Amino acid sequence: MIETSIVIPTYRRPDCLVRAIRSCLAQRGVEAGYEIVVVDNNPDGSVADTVAAIAAGSPVPIRYVAEPRPGISHARNTAIAAARGRYLAFLDDDQEAEPGWLAAHLSALRRYDADVVFGPFHPSFEISDAAVPPYARGKYTRDESMPTGSPMPARSPLLGSPGISNTLIARERCLADAEPFRPALGFAGGEDTLLFRQLLRRGCKMVWCAEARVRETIPAERLTTSYLLRRAFNNGQISASTWGTLDPPARGRMLLVMAAGVVQAALFALPALVLRLGNHPRWLPFAAQVAGGLGKIFCHPKTLLPIYRAPPARPNEDRPGTPAVTPGGTAG
Repeated sequence: MIETSIVIPTYRRPDCLVRAIRSCLAQRGVEAGYEIVVVDNNPDGSVADTVAAIAAGSPVPIRYVAEPRPGISHARNTAIAAARGRYLAFLDDDQEAEPGWLAAHLSALRRYDADVVFGPFHPSFEISDAAVPPYARGKYTRDESMPTGSPMPARSPLLGSPGISNTLIARERCLADAEPFRPALGFAGGEDTLLFRQLLRRGCKMVWCAEARVRETIPAERLTTSYLLRRAFNNGQISASTWGTLDPPARGRMLLVMAAGVVQAALFALPALVLRLGNHPRWLPFAAQVAGGLGKIFCHPKTLLPIYRAPPARPNEDRPGTPAVTPGGTAG
């Protein structure tokens, strides 16, 4: 019997995907059966043979599902529809789970009668640690540093909600809608934040699990200054705009976050400029605060910054996106 489905949306990261699947196969202490569902968001079906080769010798069921429609929302919705488990564990294709990851998630969900369980992830950089900006190290880490069972979100929901990466969700109560992840946000991002805010409204219980750890591979291109500032702006947009897209909208909270963005941008603009002119390494965190504040201000749905962009053209190919900014780590 399949109790849990580990779902891994993927897009053109075959080497990372192989490591992610192998980490899932190495899980220990899981009493009930589980499966792995890989959803390929590349219309070329580029990892079909790779997944089939791993599945051929696997003691754990591994299924490949194609979802050619672009956008991470489509990939995740297709994964949910294809999954057979009562619980769904979400892992990005650039993440590797520790051997006790799934057992820890399931234990926390049962022990605390939770609907959603979040776990920590830490970065593994493809460049030397000395070359990684301290700001980036913090931004690519999710670790609330609090005991298992602590309520989530740990901070005010006004400041944002945790992403879907490294999360276990009870399907029946949380994912019963036909499209839990809104397709319109498949390129702008925030589809997971919107879902969690909607679930909090319904009274779903969310907790932290310190033992459900994963490691995420961060390539060099996601460490550039332009990328990090673009990411900060996008996150600011999401933190504000998702309040306005709730059903029904929470426009008062959206306006409050927008007002906070005005204060944030004004407060950090001068220090960021002075530090930048002085070439001080602390300028980047201040500049990111400005970018995030501006994102909160310019958060109208028509101004949302796309977080995926078209890759270099290939013969006979005229679509797709690779990540320009990937808060959740998976492209669509």
